[in-house]
Amino acid sequence: MRQSLQETRAQGTLMRPLKIYLMQEPNGKIDVPYHWQESTEIIWIQTGELNLKIQEKSFVGRAGDIIYINPRELHGMQSQTPDCTYLAFIFPLSWLQFTQPDEVAERYLSPLAEGNAQVTTQLPSSVARQTGIAFQEIYDHYCSSDGNWLIIKANLIGFYARLYQNNLVTYGQQDNSAQMRLLLEITRYIQTHCAEKLSLNELGRVFHMSPKYFSVFFQKHFSRNFTEYLTAIRIERAKKLLVESDADMELISQQAGFSSSSYFIRMFRKALDLTPGQYRKKFRL
Repeated sequence: MRQSLQETRAQGTLMRPLKIYLMQEPNGKIDVPYHWQESTEIIWIQTGELNLKIQEKSFVGRAGDIIYINPRELHGMQSQTPDCTYLAFIFPLSWLQFTQPDEVAERYLSPLAEGNAQVTTQLPSSVARQTGIAFQEIYDHYCSSDGNWLIIKANLIGFYARLYQNNLVTYGQQDNSAQMRLLLEITRYIQTHCAEKLSLNELGRVFHMSPKYFSVFFQKHFSRNFTEYLTAIRIERAKKLLVESDADMELISQQAGFSSSSYFIRMFRKALDLTPGQYRKKFRL
């Protein structure tokens, strides 16, 4: 997997590497374009419905459902209903392993961390109900100023025990087909160069396709056209800059790839029904 595809935002801290995001938008339009990270991501849907595309397979998650995204899997999601909210638990599997090698690490955790085993994407409802209790306890301690991280970690290890008990882990390498590698390369290029001027002509030249063929290919595999995807990538970058920096609108518009601050503000408001300034005030970390 090429490192340039990787999600660059640091997750958690060195001593507490778990990060939990409450995902919601004021207008209900959650739109997370294709990306990947080395960490595991577990999505616990709280309300509404969420459409997910993971390694080119489509899933629909509803309240109470749990979706597991293995490390280095290409994924994106969009809200299906305006009341959609979910919790995203993101952490490196290495955090759950131990300094002294043992059977738990070697037999159960290492294969998942190394990509030699994968967890079923959408957990059965019975397992999701059981797991939801543990995840609620994790979230409660995570949000508490004196949260017990021993309980948090113990619940996550218990979660993996439940996955194995229910035969929800399969062994084998992740999809490394030529087509998947091409999709990852396209994603990498757009994410790396989204702050620059990008066009179908340029992408077609880079990936040895005519602009027309590239457009059709992109629409088929990304479930949206190139312009829509590029705008979503830029909006996502702008959202992070708004909540994680003090940069002014002109600088954010440049770093996110918009031609001007006025155009950035107009497109941002169209996507989220909030101005960038209102978004920063509402969601500032």
